[in-house]
Amino acid sequence: MSGLIHLYLIDEAVFPKTLTGSSQQKYQQLIDITLSNGIRWQTVELNMRGFIPAISMWDKVAGNSQLIEACSFHYFPNHLIAPDAEINGSFGFFPSEMITDLGDVMEENLDFDINSYDGKQLVKYVEQNEGDLDPDAYEIVRNAYYRTFRDAKEQDKSIVILMEE
Repeated sequence: MSGLIHLYLIDEAVFPKTLTGSSQQKYQQLIDITLSNGIRWQTVELNMRGFIPAISMWDKVAGNSQLIEACSFHYFPNHLIAPDAEINGSFGFFPSEMITDLGDVMEENLDFDINSYDGKQLVKYVEQNEGDLDPDAYEIVRNAYYRTFRDAKEQDKSIVILMEE
């Protein structure tokens, strides 16, 4: 069964500095803010079995910071929810100050050949840790993230990642 990974552009200023309620209630408020104020920029249709190795590979290729992978699932604006909070769902967030650096690294590595010797070493590492990497899924994720980061940088926006299963 496929899931949908939505990448939104949003003005970071729309998120409050504090929220009240349980972690789940705060999570729902963040989703509502995103749906009301964000612009759905890209949508990727993949199941998690395909997405996780693909995003892990793109993270390794684009600087190996682990930020792309980590921030895609559980990172919240203004630290409104603790990263280890028990919530039903995921919320990814990339603040605008992170966009420039990651976007530049993504652009530098956009043409990285995963069939090169170094590429095959990275694929092997990802597959040992995350499962089989589908090259088509990697390309889809790489392109969607690259375009979204490029456009967010140009528009001085932040990025929210929402996932539907």
